[in-house]
Amino acid sequence: MNYSTLQIFGCPVYSLVDSQKRNRLDSKSKKCIFIGFTKGVKSFRLWDLEKKNAFTSKDVVFNEKSILQEKSETEDKA
Repeated sequence: MNYSTLQIFGCPVYSLVDSQKRNRLDSKSKKCIFIGFTKGVKSFRLWDLEKKNAFTSKDVVFNEKSILQEKSETEDKA
């Protein structure tokens, strides 16, 4: 088994917005939450925070450091 693609569930991710779905001045990515993997396809299931729906995307940048940093800060307070 290959575990190199495993990511932290619930971590913030940035998904690329298709160039046909945005204007020249719109952002090229949007912040989402990682909720899982798609079976049979190398893509990720994401939760759109603005539209409140799930979608799949292959072009994703994970921000796992922020969730790990939040966890370490809460452990330091305890």
